[in-house]
Amino acid sequence: MRARRLFGRALLAGAAGGGALAGLAAADRRRWRPPAPRGFVREVDGARLHYLDEGSGPALVLVHGFAGSTFSWRAAVPELAKEFRVIAVDLPGFGLSDRRRGIGYGHERHAARLLALLDLLGIERAAFAGHSMGGAVVQRLAARAPERAERLLLVGSVSAGEDLDIRRRRRASRAVFGLIGLAATSPTVMYALGRRGLRQMVADPAFVTDEVVRGYIDPLLIPGTVRAVGEMAREHEQEPLVDLAGVAAPALVVTGAQDVVVPPARAEALAASLPGAQDAVVIERAGHLLAEERPDAFLRAVLPFLRAGAGAQPRR
Repeated sequence: MRARRLFGRALLAGAAGGGALAGLAAADRRRWRPPAPRGFVREVDGARLHYLDEGSGPALVLVHGFAGSTFSWRAAVPELAKEFRVIAVDLPGFGLSDRRRGIGYGHERHAARLLALLDLLGIERAAFAGHSMGGAVVQRLAARAPERAERLLLVGSVSAGEDLDIRRRRRASRAVFGLIGLAATSPTVMYALGRRGLRQMVADPAFVTDEVVRGYIDPLLIPGTVRAVGEMAREHEQEPLVDLAGVAAPALVVTGAQDVVVPPARAEALAASLPGAQDAVVIERAGHLLAEERPDAFLRAVLPFLRAGAGAQPRR
């Protein structure tokens, strides 16, 4: 009898503690404010896209990686915009773009929307730079519409033509985002998790400042992100691999020497699989976020390749 009373008291104490934690999480969430758009928001192929449009000259489209956004290109855009019309896009599900249910989040749909955005902007042909997952998206775009892709800059990029047991990886990503969904009830918890994860993505953990953590994590706290990522995973599982032998656009593959997500050997394999690619460029003292961590070295490596592209596109 005494044991049952003690057990009952423990349950009540646990419930009270859980209620207190839930109350703290709710207050934490109320204090949080979503980031404000820095660029333009337009309806494109059934989804609201947030994008930057800066500079003038030959068109250059920047596509972020998984869980990234236009923030991922912040260190490179000012210099690139001195010579190019830079269009950096938030893919649906990330950044400040759409998260509505059923709008299509697979890589094929991402590629189609990038082309539709170019149509809206009056751009017939562009260079495309893709980081990580964004690199796979632009490879798919170049295979689908070779006449639109002037050249490809693939930064820490995965391969759209390589079967890496996608289903197992996507199940793992869904599990991770399930945990994030729970943690997202408290921005403070999300910032702590994000800081730890981002430090694994760079060569120098000191790069991961509060600004970097907030820049990556705040968009992931926007309601609907976890569900949109789940839709993305399910749709991508059904998409065929890309035959990279048919991607004829000139390509440059760039990676960080300390990249643990896409190590240099995988970058070199990707370059070897693209008929128009140069040898992969490896940037020392850089991890997966190389364009942010070592922007000067990144720009030195990529600007000559980009400058060799087509002439300016008209702005409408």
